[in-house]
Amino acid sequence: MNRFKQCTYTAILLVTCLVASPFIYKQIWNSSAEKKKTESLPPITVNVPTQSAETATTQNGTQAGTDAGAASTVAVPADPDAQSTAATETETAAAANQFQYVQSDASYFSDALFIGDSRTVGLRDYGTLKNADYFCDVGLAAYKIDSQTVNGNTIAGFLGQKKYGKIYVMLGINEVGNNFDYTVKAYGNLINTIRQAQPDALLYIVANLHVTAGAQNDAISNERINYLNASLSQFADYKSIFYIDVNPVFDDADGNLRGDATGDGVHVYANYYKTWCDWFCTQTVRK
Repeated sequence: MNRFKQCTYTAILLVTCLVASPFIYKQIWNSSAEKKKTESLPPITVNVPTQSAETATTQNGTQAGTDAGAASTVAVPADPDAQSTAATETETAAAANQFQYVQSDASYFSDALFIGDSRTVGLRDYGTLKNADYFCDVGLAAYKIDSQTVNGNTIAGFLGQKKYGKIYVMLGINEVGNNFDYTVKAYGNLINTIRQAQPDALLYIVANLHVTAGAQNDAISNERINYLNASLSQFADYKSIFYIDVNPVFDDADGNLRGDATGDGVHVYANYYKTWCDWFCTQTVRK
């Protein structure tokens, strides 16, 4: 009787295994497939800012070099305005409102150094401040300035070759499509480099020029430029570091670069660099 029961239980167990095995096998197969699918996913990578090729018009169709083409879009904040810090902007605005710039002539710039991208190249080539020094190049950006040379010299070399009374920095249009925190940090590192090499110089942070309405795209827009400019303006203390913004000179009623002042939507015509230099003369600080 016990042997009969044992055989019966064995038979029941075998039948159960036969019935359940397809379901067990299916579950194992699905789990294995899901694991393989997960393992085959590409690793998550952080994009590094890239720079676009550069072509632009500065005067009546003459190509002189541009840097605001297709910038990379890396970890872009969905709503830049939502990320603005009202308190710090208010403090900076209050300091700026209390400060008065004075008019100077071109001699003010005899001990000045201008650091910038292709727009600063335009100031050097077409502007009237010929007594200043220029460290500028098409495509120059804060995140790569330490490794870039101009006429065989690095930024450290320029800062170490003589004592400057004023240093102007206008960078960011090549980085406006990149991660804002990354760009501002690189800009801050440049300011520290300048401060270490030229502790007595007045430092001017020059706002990035707007682009025309038609030149805007997902990576480069005046909303993004304004957000970047506002972020960079926070470096100003209006004691030794000052923020100046030329955009009201060239903007239209909608806050875009005027179409009649540019041929490519990004750079002003050559004859407007004189206007820009005249404006620099109105935004000076006397120690």
